[in-house]
Amino acid sequence: MRFYSVSRHVLAGLLGLVLGSCALPRTFTPVQIEGVQHLGPDYNISQFYIDGASGGNVGRGGGGGGGPCCANLPDKWYPGMKSVVRWSVGDWSQENRAEIEKGNYRSVKSGGAFKATVPIEKYDQIGRVYVHFFPGGKVRVVVATAGSTNKDHPIPYGLHDDDTATKGVEVETLFTKEELEERDRQDREYKKKHGDWR
Repeated sequence: MRFYSVSRHVLAGLLGLVLGSCALPRTFTPVQIEGVQHLGPDYNISQFYIDGASGGNVGRGGGGGGGPCCANLPDKWYPGMKSVVRWSVGDWSQENRAEIEKGNYRSVKSGGAFKATVPIEKYDQIGRVYVHFFPGGKVRVVVATAGSTNKDHPIPYGLHDDDTATKGVEVETLFTKEELEERDRQDREYKKKHGDWR
């Protein structure tokens, strides 16, 4: 009878440990963000954001855009992991080189602004976050240690479409007025608590 009582408590404790481990806080590592566009030489990604972190500009050559730092990446991938990606496309197909050399960029048109909730593809080790942009307002997010032009990168480099990419919705602006106000409020709170590094 005593053995049954002890066993029951041990099993209950083990079950609590297993179930409790699901609620343990995740640890994160700050990693660089890099954008790669597969739209071709007549386009660039003029700006992009992943979960609010700026990724900068992805040039017409296809890659290399990235913010100064960082996205906070969970040390371990988990099922259902997603990020919100926002991006705007520049259409250079009608560029007027003479005007551009004088600082007039009116010939560069908007190719649209997009927003998508994108699954983060499974990763086994921490690396950079790569945001890949495809024709038709589509996007994929991968974590990789191999650079975007490396043969071991999960997505081949160069101009191509991708049927597995998430289709974004076209938006009027990358952030709504309310979203910008909320970001400003959070920024003020952070500075109040931690100070302004500038």
